[in-house]
Amino acid sequence: MNAISTSNTHTFSRWVAKLPPSAFSSVMATGIVGYGLGLAGHRLIGQFFSWTAVALLVVLTAVLGYRLIRYRTAVVNDLLNPSASFGFFTVVAAATVVSLDLGTLGYTRTSLAVASAGGVLWVGLCYVIPALLVLIERPEPSIAHAHGTWFLWVVATQAVAGTFAFHPGIFSLGNIAALAIWLLGCMLYLMIATLVTVRMLRYPNHPETLSPTYWIFMGATAITVMTGSQLLFLANEGVLEPWLHPMIAFTCFALLSVGVWFIPLLVIFGYWRHVVHRLPLRYETGLWAIVFPLGMLASCCQFLGRETDFAVLQQFGQGFIWVAVAAWVGVVLLWLGMLLRKS
Repeated sequence: MNAISTSNTHTFSRWVAKLPPSAFSSVMATGIVGYGLGLAGHRLIGQFFSWTAVALLVVLTAVLGYRLIRYRTAVVNDLLNPSASFGFFTVVAAATVVSLDLGTLGYTRTSLAVASAGGVLWVGLCYVIPALLVLIERPEPSIAHAHGTWFLWVVATQAVAGTFAFHPGIFSLGNIAALAIWLLGCMLYLMIATLVTVRMLRYPNHPETLSPTYWIFMGATAITVMTGSQLLFLANEGVLEPWLHPMIAFTCFALLSVGVWFIPLLVIFGYWRHVVHRLPLRYETGLWAIVFPLGMLASCCQFLGRETDFAVLQQFGQGFIWVAVAAWVGVVLLWLGMLLRKS
């Protein structure tokens, strides 16, 4: 009995030590699917996903805290690694997505508390990670490590902007802060898209490196559209200046077009990886990077369609949310299969 207990303890310790910074992407994916289902009118099943996201956030936050205490060196190494460091932005995005779920469920104070914690972390990471990226000497250029997870900086930034848009009364300039951070996220998207594209064209691509995280290429556009749609709501309500409405609406539709265009290309990448090169489809944390963009696309289409009186777009989002649900179920089944194989 003691041997079994010791073995389980060692297994847990190894898992914590190797926990990827992007582990919170499961919270992001689950939370946005719940929010999208709620927008589509499926409140009961949406609440199931929302509360699951809350539970995941609590558990993973506790695990991350334990990792900071027990395996501090591993956390520092992740921060110094340009292939992994941007994964820490999933903590910010997870907190803000759960905040959105809690606010929708009516827990306004808890929602603000969770969002505030995520916002504080976002400010720190926004300066620490780029500084380490530029100032630390490496045997090869940092751009050689640019891949899909770098877009998590954009995702976290737009998630924070969405928090201000969802709670415009946080402080007297909350609505302006939402607009300013949203515009910052738009500029970051252009910058990171350039860096990642240059890396993909300049350095060889292998099945092992062309991971599902490239779906965040599309997910970053979707969350930008989502936050922009929230800003449209503020403009329609008179909280923001009405003249901002056409500019925000144009940007949202432009980025939505870009995001939708990416989907077939990303499917081709997956076909090349798993069919052409026969890389087995197994559970990996990066798979949540497919679920989150799909859920965010469905949510942003519903929100944007509502705020621009584009009924067809809203109906598309209401139907597409089930694609995100199917993807979520598929990833969970792959995860359960991995656990069964290990046992």
